[in-house]
Amino acid sequence: MNYKICLVYFVLLFWSIQLYSQDKGFEGEKNKPKVQIGYLHLYNKLNADSYFRLKYSNATNNSEANIGGLNLKLDFPTKYKYVDITVGALIMKGFDEIDLGYIDPSSVNAHDYNINGGGVYIGISPKIKGKYISLTSAFGIGVFSFKEYISIVNNSTQPFVDEHNLKASYGLGAISSIGIYLNVGKIGINPSLMGIFSGGSETSFTFYGFNIPLSYQF
Repeated sequence: MNYKICLVYFVLLFWSIQLYSQDKGFEGEKNKPKVQIGYLHLYNKLNADSYFRLKYSNATNNSEANIGGLNLKLDFPTKYKYVDITVGALIMKGFDEIDLGYIDPSSVNAHDYNINGGGVYIGISPKIKGKYISLTSAFGIGVFSFKEYISIVNNSTQPFVDEHNLKASYGLGAISSIGIYLNVGKIGINPSLMGIFSGGSETSFTFYGFNIPLSYQF
């Protein structure tokens, strides 16, 4: 199954390069590729699971988890003035990772939590372009993987708990955004609201958040 997903991604990448090459005769700064890189922040509230807090009051509330990382994106112009092809990659790590408690073979009262992930994607970027201010959006598909791990061991006080849970998604997913692009010459900034869905055969994750990338247009 994994090789089929990779094949789909590379076919779409080849298609986007073909569209760009058809448009390479266009002249002017507005019809050149643009690279963006910036901070991406995601919230985990849509994946909330209160099961562990019912069994252990000190367990991490995963709905409050925050995930931060980098999003790198390339925009390629097409023959359509208001639509670009976009390809990108992101890598994320949880800010609320916890390794807390007293661990002793005879008396354990501890819990551990972490979440991280990333992926690659390709899609289209419809936009309304202005000289200094533009409205931007993006809709893409890709291959994403996120993992969330919760571990609780408590044999020192009742009720006793011995729970270990790993949720992992790997497979096709989707990404979307809407934002405002501000530029002076070739340099710009594109603050955006983002949503990411990471699917899989065993579990899936849905995140929302914001992205603040700096951009450079060649």
